[in-house]
Amino acid sequence: MSPIDAINTAKTLVATEPDKAKEMLLEILNQHPEYHDGWALLADTHKRLQEHEQQQSALKQYEMIYWFNKQLETAKKQLNNQSPQQAQQIIQQLLQLVPNEYRALETLADIALKVGDSKAHLAISKHNLENNSQKQAVIENYCQALLTTKQFNELISFYRSSIPSPTLYIESLLAIAHVKLMQFNEASAIYNKLLDANYYPAQCHLRLGNIEKIKGNTELAINHYKQSLQLDNKLGEAYWNLANLKTYVFDNEDISNLEQLTQAAKPHLNSAQFYFALAKAYEQQGNFSLSFAMLDKANRIQKSLTPYKPSDFYSRCKKHLTEKPVANNNSDDSVQLIFIVSLPRSGSTLVEQILASHPDVDASYELTEINAIARELESKKRSAMPYGLDELSDNDKAHYAARYMNFIAPLRGENKLFIDKQPTNFHHIALIKTLFPNAKILEVTRDKAATAWSLYKHSFSEGHAYSYDFTSLAQYINDYTDLMSHWDTLYAGEIYTVDYQNLVNDFSNTVAELLRHCNLEMHENCINFYNHQRPIMTPSSEQVRQPIYKDALTQWSNYKVHLEPLLKLLK
Repeated sequence: MSPIDAINTAKTLVATEPDKAKEMLLEILNQHPEYHDGWALLADTHKRLQEHEQQQSALKQYEMIYWFNKQLETAKKQLNNQSPQQAQQIIQQLLQLVPNEYRALETLADIALKVGDSKAHLAISKHNLENNSQKQAVIENYCQALLTTKQFNELISFYRSSIPSPTLYIESLLAIAHVKLMQFNEASAIYNKLLDANYYPAQCHLRLGNIEKIKGNTELAINHYKQSLQLDNKLGEAYWNLANLKTYVFDNEDISNLEQLTQAAKPHLNSAQFYFALAKAYEQQGNFSLSFAMLDKANRIQKSLTPYKPSDFYSRCKKHLTEKPVANNNSDDSVQLIFIVSLPRSGSTLVEQILASHPDVDASYELTEINAIARELESKKRSAMPYGLDELSDNDKAHYAARYMNFIAPLRGENKLFIDKQPTNFHHIALIKTLFPNAKILEVTRDKAATAWSLYKHSFSEGHAYSYDFTSLAQYINDYTDLMSHWDTLYAGEIYTVDYQNLVNDFSNTVAELLRHCNLEMHENCINFYNHQRPIMTPSSEQVRQPIYKDALTQWSNYKVHLEPLLKLLK
C-alpha cells in the first residue's frame, strides 16, 4: 500500500477507531515524514484521544513540513519556468534545514540536468542514493540518471547487483538501456515480461514494434503497432509509427479513425501525430493539398509545444574559431573514426549503410556522446570561445577523448574503422577535430528544397524544434550552410562531401570515390548495401534496405505551390 493510500485508510478509521488510526499513521510517518497531510490527520487523531501534548507536537510537524513542501513546490515551478538559478537558491536553503532530504536532492539533480551539467546530475543522484537508499523513488531516479547520462552498462550492472526487487518502472528503464546497446533480444524479453504484468501494454507493443522495425522485420512491426492501437485507439504515436514505416498504406478504416480523432484533437503531441499520420494517408491518395493542410495543423501544434530558440553558437564559432585549436596530442590511432554529418533527412543513413556494409567497418546508431561532451564543456563557460577550447589543457583533451572511446567500446566490433553518424554533429566539428585530429569528417548534402520538405513533414521524437515553422526551418538550414562553409575554410581539405543527388544518379562512381577517401577497398557488399542485415535506428531504416531509387529526389515538387514561402527564405 502506498503512503497516500495508507493515510486515506487511516482517515476512514479516525472517527470510529482512533487508536488504530494513530498506530497506522505513526508507522507511515516514521517511514515517510514528508506527507504533511498525514501529520494534520495525526494531530486530529491525538485531539480525539485527548492527547493534547502529542496533538501540539504533530501540529508543529505539520506546519514545518507543509512550509517545506510549499517551498519545494515553488522551486519546481521556477525550474519549469526556466529559472534554474532561483530554483537552486530555494533548494540549497531547504538542504541547509534538512540535509540530504531526498526530494530536495532529486530537484537539485534536475536543476543540474536543466543547465546541461550531466556530470553533476549523476553525482547528485548517486549522493541521494547513498543517503536515502531505502527510498524506492531514489533508486528509480538513480536508474533514470544512469540512463539519461548514457551509462547503459552501469545501469545494467546496478540492476543486477543492487536491486533485489526492481519495480516494473525500473524494468522499463533497463529495456531502454538494452536497446541503446543494441541488445534487442534482451530488450524484447523485458517488454514481453512487462506485457505479462500488464504494465502499459500499449506502450510495450509500441517499443516492440520499434525494435522489429530497427531489425528490418516490417510485418512484425506493423503487427505490434496494430496491437497497441487495439489497446489504445487514441495513441497518436502508433499511427505516426505506421506512417513512418513508408511501406504501410493506410486503408479507409484507418483514415476514418484518424479524421474522427483530429476533430476532437487538443494541442498536444498526440494530436500532432494524428495530423502527421493523416497527412501521409492523404499523400498516399494523391491529395497533396489536403495532405499539406494536415501538415500545417500538425506543425502549428508542434511549434506551440516546442518553440524554437535560435542560438548564438553559430556566430560564436565564426567569431572566435578563426584558427584551428591546438589538437589532442595523445589521440588513439588504433581506431579510425569516421563522423558523418549533415542536415537531418539528407541521406546520411544511406551513406552510413553503404560504409557499414563493408566488412572492415563497424557502425552503431545515432550517438549523442559528442553532443553530451559539448554540452558539458559549454556549461563550464571557461571562455567566450565555444567549449572553452582555448582553455582546455592537454589532460582535458585526453580525458574527453578517452571518455568518448570508452563510450563507443561496447558498440564496436574488431574493425579499425568506426562510424559515428549523427547529423547534428555538424555543430561540433571543431571539437571533434580537437579531440581526434585524425578523424575523417563526411558531410552529406542534398537539394535544400527536398531536405526542407522532408523535415517539415516529419514528427521528431525530440529536438528539431526549428522544423515546425517555415521561418525557423529556413533559418536553421541557412545557418547550417554558413557554418559548414566556415568549417570548410578552417579545416580546408579535411571535410569530404557526399552529394545525395550524385549518389543516386551515379551510384557506382560515387561509392568508389567515397571508399577511396576512407582508405577502403571496393567491396560488393557496399554496392549491395540493401542486403546488409544490421539494426538501423533512424526513420530511414526501410529506405536503406532497398536498392537505390530516385523517387525521393522530386517528391517535394508535389507541394511546390505550398512551399513557395519557404523556398524564398532559403539562401
